[in-house]
Amino acid sequence: PQVRKRIMKRIYNEYTVLMLAVALLFSSCRRPIEEVVGLRAVIPMGTLWEKAGIAPQNVTALFYSKNDGKLVLEHRFENSANRIQTYAYVPEGAYTVVVFNEIRGQLYGIRGYENLSTLEAYATINSNPTVPLRSGDVPYVYEPDILASVTVRDFEVSCAMVRYTQNPEGQTPSPGMQESIETLVGLIPERKVHELNVTVHVEGLNNARMPALIDLNGMAGAYNFSGDRSTLQAVSQQFTINNRTYNPGSTTAGTISTTVRTFGIPGQQPSSLTPQPDRQIAMDFFFILKDRDRTVVHQQANVTGLIRYLPGQHGATALEVEVDLPERLLDVEPEGGGSGFDSELIDWDVIDVPLTSK
Repeated sequence: PQVRKRIMKRIYNEYTVLMLAVALLFSSCRRPIEEVVGLRAVIPMGTLWEKAGIAPQNVTALFYSKNDGKLVLEHRFENSANRIQTYAYVPEGAYTVVVFNEIRGQLYGIRGYENLSTLEAYATINSNPTVPLRSGDVPYVYEPDILASVTVRDFEVSCAMVRYTQNPEGQTPSPGMQESIETLVGLIPERKVHELNVTVHVEGLNNARMPALIDLNGMAGAYNFSGDRSTLQAVSQQFTINNRTYNPGSTTAGTISTTVRTFGIPGQQPSSLTPQPDRQIAMDFFFILKDRDRTVVHQQANVTGLIRYLPGQHGATALEVEVDLPERLLDVEPEGGGSGFDSELIDWDVIDVPLTSK
């Protein structure tokens, strides 16, 4: 009887240990991840960039907790043509997942990434513009690189997903589980940066050296991922403009044009076709004439009501602005006595620009 009693006690103890192990397996997902190293779901990911019109080398995915908005996981992977391009190891929880092209900070600035509400892509500061016309509270920025992104708002990793993806052999997923596991496969990012087509009609264009210089003032300086809209801070972008074309039958009047990238109108969603600007958007035009003194001409125009918003094939709307230079460029005697119809290129970096009135 004593031997039988000892055997039964041993069996009971082993059964108890087994039950505790099973209970630990089923409850461990809910313990802090620091205490359960390795207990994460294996989540497949794949991105399609055809709509965005780009082929990035790398992709970044940020997983934010739905509870407090804090960053839980940053996952980077190489873009490829495969349906599944990577696997992310994600703890149990509910997430908002933000995916964008390239590595954070590689092409454009990324700030506030520690929390979803503060996550922004921004145009980097241009601390040395050719003509520093703006005051210090309206910074100059460089043209932003192409940003494309997609946000998955309600992605949940369950304890069952952790158990299944850790060891799928011999297990049958519950209805809908496989679909949930592959939520992040086939994501389609869209552009969040606009292309702005600028056309300027100029009377007396034959008197100008090319290129001209433009300050674009009042556009947004960044994009907020959480709100899917540009930020409210206004900035200035400075760029050159050329592509001189004379009007049919004219030797003096014509147009200049270019395309630049921008984060768009402050406070607006990238895909909006009916934005409501709450501040003035203006352009400063700088021309250097063809006379011996290289006279600098500065004019300004309010273009707020001239901007057109067109559906964009890459997600963000395409912007167009067509504006008349307010005043005709003065007729001058070309340096060297030429006809003035040459397309002489100038170097703005060696021009002393007086910041006086027009």
